[in-house]
Amino acid sequence: MKVCIISILGRPNVGKSSLLNKIIKYDLAIVSNVPQTTRDQIMGVYTENDYQFVFVDTPGIHKPLNLLGESLNKEAFSSINDIDCILFLTPVNEEIKSGDKLILERIANSKNKIAVISKIDLAKSPDDISKKIKSLEEFNFQKIISVSNKNDKSIDSLIEILKEYSYEAPPFYDEDYITDKSMRFMAKEYIRESAINLLTDELPHSIAVEVQDFIEEEDRITINAVIYVKKDSQKGILIGKGASMIKKIGTNARMKMGHQFNSKVTLNLKVKVSNKWINDKSALKKFGYN
Repeated sequence: MKVCIISILGRPNVGKSSLLNKIIKYDLAIVSNVPQTTRDQIMGVYTENDYQFVFVDTPGIHKPLNLLGESLNKEAFSSINDIDCILFLTPVNEEIKSGDKLILERIANSKNKIAVISKIDLAKSPDDISKKIKSLEEFNFQKIISVSNKNDKSIDSLIEILKEYSYEAPPFYDEDYITDKSMRFMAKEYIRESAINLLTDELPHSIAVEVQDFIEEEDRITINAVIYVKKDSQKGILIGKGASMIKKIGTNARMKMGHQFNSKVTLNLKVKVSNKWINDKSALKKFGYN
């Protein structure tokens, strides 16, 4: 067996989670159009014939405005240690920004690093891709490639390139293993994903989810969870008129859990206010952001 451990790095909202999900063919990392959706390192395992790749999806690296932001950056940069290859994602339709340069400085001395130009379906012409490649040439990447999550061939090409960085070793995990994350963790993330995709403005950044009970029975999983927000006014928005919004959030999350967990799911949601959780170390630890 040949193996490789790969860290996926980039600014918020550049397509890291979408790429991971596409590679492993499973909705593991939650996805939305809201920056900083990913708050944890998410490990996904791809096994094919004689190869096994362990991918680590990371929170988007950004200039932190609070303790949560500092925690997310720390989580992302910690993934650089003990890995074999780095995928640095940057969208075709965006210039190299200060956030990119922060990452590029940190990985400057990393040996095996590949620049991945993402979202190439947004390119207006082939020249856009050429210009993007040129802007990356000064950063000493071993390879610069482009991918589209809508094009399986580009994903296959990425896998073939990663095989060049693999080495002989016993497999880290069984052939059917996908992730180290528990169903309880995934339930928390699916609830947060549902809320993020139904809400607007800054409210998604103010949300934290705590799964208080995860009860597995023979024919059903029962989940009791609390969604926390920072303000009373946000609580009203999250619940909605006649509890309409919280019902939508619950329905969408429950349907996804049922599909992903292959089980009937009962989901009970509550909404609470925690004024300073985003800057409170004990609260961040409670929600899993150490």
